[in-house]
Amino acid sequence: MTDQIDKFFAQLAEIHTPVLTDFSQGTKRQIVGRDLTDWLDRTAGWLANSGVKPGSCFVARFDNTLESALILLAAMRHGMTVTIQHADASDSDIGPLAQSCGATVIVDATSRNIPENQAGFRAECLMEFEPLMPEPVPPRTPFTITFTSGSTGTPKGIVHAAESYLKCSKAFNAQAGIGADDTFLNVMPMYYMAGIFNGIIAPLQAGASVVIYPAFDTRIALTFWNIINDNAVSCLWVSPTMLSLITRLDRTEKRVPKSLRRIFVGTGALEKAHAEAFHATYGLPPLQSYGLSELLYISVDDAERPQFGTVGRPLAEVELSFDSSGILSIATPYAFLGYLQEGEIGHPDSLFRTSDLARTTDSGALTILGRSDDIILRGGVNVNPLDLESVMVEALAGRRYCVTGLPDVALGQKVVLALEGPPCEGDEALFATLQKLVRSRFGRVQLDMLNYVAAMPQGPTGKVRRAELHQVLAHS
Repeated sequence: MTDQIDKFFAQLAEIHTPVLTDFSQGTKRQIVGRDLTDWLDRTAGWLANSGVKPGSCFVARFDNTLESALILLAAMRHGMTVTIQHADASDSDIGPLAQSCGATVIVDATSRNIPENQAGFRAECLMEFEPLMPEPVPPRTPFTITFTSGSTGTPKGIVHAAESYLKCSKAFNAQAGIGADDTFLNVMPMYYMAGIFNGIIAPLQAGASVVIYPAFDTRIALTFWNIINDNAVSCLWVSPTMLSLITRLDRTEKRVPKSLRRIFVGTGALEKAHAEAFHATYGLPPLQSYGLSELLYISVDDAERPQFGTVGRPLAEVELSFDSSGILSIATPYAFLGYLQEGEIGHPDSLFRTSDLARTTDSGALTILGRSDDIILRGGVNVNPLDLESVMVEALAGRRYCVTGLPDVALGQKVVLALEGPPCEGDEALFATLQKLVRSRFGRVQLDMLNYVAAMPQGPTGKVRRAELHQVLAHS
């Protein structure tokens, strides 16, 4: 193992209390820190028995289970490369990905019934396998491959070494004040970067414990505060959509459990008004962060002096720069190894150019203004959909909406407000009110059209996929 990996697991081995607690099977399962490496080495033994050796790559279906956490950590400890897919990924989806990364073994670490032709992993069976002793892991050994869709829709394999996760975790924990006394709740989907990094690796790097529940849904939202209270949770991650659902469904007295001290918000932009409202209601500031799958954490807001509307100050050693149009570029020591292209890992530039429009405040906090590829060019005027959406929060309370652009012969693009669900009585008057509101705030900018979609296309954390919405509206 590299020194960083060795230190990570040596630290956990000194802990005599549970570091992983899991409720995915409807019962409570726990692993104490001092026992963790034995569990992981037996997991590596099981993987070896299934045909996965140190230095090789395999595909794993993940959901929110103890098994997924064990597979992830065993791969780190033993220098294996895990290509992570969601529980419902079909064989036809996985086949090309497995071929691209040279994987011949597919592991299922989910809670579902497992097909006979795949290696189904269950923690309860591990004592049948001899532990595989870890060998040194060369620096920059590929650890995870996660896939994200680019602007063309073609999946891009993002390859990270364990060192980038561990170094970035250490910087984040130091800036956010996370320590060994903390208990994290993980309801982020564990086939997704936020579920494995934010919810597993980063807390464990601080010596904190992790409580794994099924991925967030309405059932979790309805029992959210009870889960926090029952498990003495002190920290957790949510997306803006999750936070909105939690507050809408809350039928309690709006009191945060005494144990909870940090709510981190990631994977999307939290409206300033929503952050302020949550803080005023619950007395706890939701801390917006910013990150990219390729670069991991970039910044996080300050719990003592939150600046709602920003994503906080950059982590140590992260450097930001902006071009003349305001597009953000980032230099960071926590960057990925490269994209997987035709079975080879490409070498990324040291300066990573994002698609985000951004600026910094006088205090050094980063503000994300939107994506450059989401900008609507209407009659020669650049329209940022996030600006328009931010002024509609109160008027459209309780309804899901998104602003996008569609081609127009005269204007180049027209500005379209999409509402989720069927038309409602009074929508025409509401749209007229919104048109006046937008014109009063932005002058030459205006809404041109109202449209409806049955359901907003969304990612695993509820973030609207604007490119997919654009396609849906264009073909409607």
